[in-house]
Amino acid sequence: MSAAVKRVLALHAQRYPKMEARDYVKLLYQSEFGPGHLAGQEAEVLERLSGELSQAENEGYAPAYTAEAIGSGLCRFHLDPRRLAQADLPLLAKCFAHSARPRGTSAGLWEKLGILAGMAWAGELPLDRAQLEVFLTCYDAAGCPPLHHSETYHDAYHPHYRVVDRDLACYAPALQAVDQALRTAGGPVIVAVDGRCASGKTTFARRLSQLFPDCSVFHMDDYFLPPEKRTPERLSAPGGNVDYERAAEELFAPLSRGEAVELRSFDCASGELRPPVTVPFRRLSIVEGSYSLHPALAGYSQVHLFFTCSPQVQLSRLERREGPESLARFREKWIPLEEAYFEGLHIPDQCDAAVDTSRLPAGQEAL
Repeated sequence: MSAAVKRVLALHAQRYPKMEARDYVKLLYQSEFGPGHLAGQEAEVLERLSGELSQAENEGYAPAYTAEAIGSGLCRFHLDPRRLAQADLPLLAKCFAHSARPRGTSAGLWEKLGILAGMAWAGELPLDRAQLEVFLTCYDAAGCPPLHHSETYHDAYHPHYRVVDRDLACYAPALQAVDQALRTAGGPVIVAVDGRCASGKTTFARRLSQLFPDCSVFHMDDYFLPPEKRTPERLSAPGGNVDYERAAEELFAPLSRGEAVELRSFDCASGELRPPVTVPFRRLSIVEGSYSLHPALAGYSQVHLFFTCSPQVQLSRLERREGPESLARFREKWIPLEEAYFEGLHIPDQCDAAVDTSRLPAGQEAL
């Protein structure tokens, strides 16, 4: 933890050189406990967000960053009026509510405060050591409450942000695209989540279903190409290694008509289809997996998302998930097939939003 805390403190000291002791302690408090102390009723949270976004717009608030990591899988998500509108605030309130869960300990906070004191004494921060010591003594005596920023910090930076889970901030463009479709589309909303293996498509679908509980999640892996269709001609075509005909007929078409799905998932071990399971129709349907934006399927979905990560991160995640032996198969077969599909059919260019999960921290890794 020490190295991560030091990186966060050093980076914020560089970006906000007028930080005082209070601001450093506030940063570490947020890193340890998250936004739980600010949680409240939805209407109250929305009212506060609305007022603050209006204030940010009036002040010409233009932060250099959309979100800034503060450690522990959390970030400060800026209320940037250039990127957010009043219509986006209910979604932000949901993200805030999902991030405001109990976490952290007093021991954890003081471990971080000890790192702060050590950096100050070593001259690694532009912070007066004696002032910090006095502030921490008083802070301890007060019971270590949540803090406001110092007046100096407010006057210099006019901060407007909320602390949320870092993965939700990473997903922001995709979440906004889904939310807009739900607000504007008149009928079923199908979200196709395509992208590179190990980039976090399944993880995102699970998080999306938490934010919008009245939804169904489907997986393209259930439509793996059966042996009888694996001809050389089929496998040589971009995206030919998925049974897009069956996916269109049994999944996408019923969803687009507002009907239940008779889900018959493919069992790779037996090479056969499992018995059907009826999945009731819900207005929001998430179809995650590579090839969900194949030309035979893309016309059914209202939201097109593309997930990616760096090659180094992809291989590291695959090795942890699949093991060293299976990793070789991914490198030699599955990854090249995916890349040929993305490039040959220009899949990223068709998407409403792209999300790069390469920098998601441990505990929020996209597997």
